[in-house]
Amino acid sequence: MNQQQRQHDIWNQPKIMKKDFLMIPLYILFQMVVPIIVVFGTLGLTAMITQKPPAQFLYNLSLSIGFVLAQFLVLFIFFAMHKFDIAQVMKRQFHFARNKTLHILLMIIGVMIVMCILRWLFNILGIGPTQYERRVEGLFHYPSALCFTMISMVILRPMVEVIIYKHLIIHELSKIWPTTVTIILSIMIETLVHVYDMMSVWEMLPFLIMAIGSTLIYIISGMNLAAAYLYQSGIQGVLFIIMVFKMLIM
Repeated sequence: MNQQQRQHDIWNQPKIMKKDFLMIPLYILFQMVVPIIVVFGTLGLTAMITQKPPAQFLYNLSLSIGFVLAQFLVLFIFFAMHKFDIAQVMKRQFHFARNKTLHILLMIIGVMIVMCILRWLFNILGIGPTQYERRVEGLFHYPSALCFTMISMVILRPMVEVIIYKHLIIHELSKIWPTTVTIILSIMIETLVHVYDMMSVWEMLPFLIMAIGSTLIYIISGMNLAAAYLYQSGIQGVLFIIMVFKMLIM
């Protein structure tokens, strides 16, 4: 069996790839533990050396670095579990995703238009920023952390999310459950993960719209992870620019 055929079989074998589901607990664990280690390690070491309270920007900087490390470790483990053969699979998927560039761009534009309309309606109804927005805004207070925030928000996290919500929940679970069920499950989980601390049910709408757009791109591209990733990364890139702009004018 040649290498290309082996890579194809790894990705499309009929049996569910149970080991891939280790991604979920690892992601949850690393997202909780690694930033804590980095933050307290950085602040503690700084205080020991300087004998002074650490500067506030160090908290934001070390927190952003912690998220980057956590997401990188999860992706590294995922690729290592497949002996990095899956890297070639992803390379081919990126090649085929180019044929869906227009679809991806139109979906990004469409979703952002809907998001703007929702924000306008929220302002009219007196619905303030979502809890998620409040959490994320803290990472934009200091320019020194923006580089790592961008790497996490625009590059690494979208890759982790498409692997979990698209590869695991839709691609893998569809081997044992109806695809319609896994699609609905994927959209609902992706939405709820971002609004677990919501104060109002309305906070779900923006994330529901983004999840639906991501899933539509994934399905119309023939379950192409790269296409879903480019959409997800594009959406997060636009949101990152908006957040930076808000920070600059405040």
